[in-house]
Amino acid sequence: MSKVADEILKEAGYIREGDEGRAINDAMDKLSASMKKAKNPENWAETYKRSLPGAIDMMERLTKIFNKMK
Repeated sequence: MSKVADEILKEAGYIREGDEGRAINDAMDKLSASMKKAKNPENWAETYKRSLPGAIDMMERLTKIFNKMK
C-alpha cells in the first residue's frame, strides 16, 4: 500500500473526497495479500479459541459488505 493511502486511512477515519476509491482498493489489496499469506487457519483456531468468534464475526461482516459491492 502506498504511503499516501496509509496516511489517508490513519486520519481518524476521515478520507478526503475523491480518495474513497483508491483508499478502499488499497485496503482490499492489503487484505487479499494477507489472506494469501495465512497458512493453517485450523491451527490458529485451536490455539486462539477465545479470539475465534470475533474473527469469524469480522469475516462475516466483510462478506456481507463485499456482497453489496456486486
